[in-house]
Amino acid sequence: MTEITGTTKTNTLALVDFIAAFVIPLVGLILGILARRQLSTPGNPETGRGLARWAMVIGALGTIFQLAFFIVWLSMLFTLLNGHTIGS
Repeated sequence: MTEITGTTKTNTLALVDFIAAFVIPLVGLILGILARRQLSTPGNPETGRGLARWAMVIGALGTIFQLAFFIVWLSMLFTLLNGHTIGS
């Protein structure tokens, strides 16, 4: 006799989190932490730990990149507003 096993369900928050990490990295980082907490609760049969982990990595790197870009942009803006040309 064959045994029918139920399919495991992927955590919805982990899936949404992975997609959000590419669009709004800070949200992806925060949702990744929340998804990992949900998945680590005892007795939770859902999958998606890898999605949540990668969303946290992508979210952290994306947030760092966006922050660096914003700092460079602000410095260039203030340089131009003070009447200096960039590169001299």
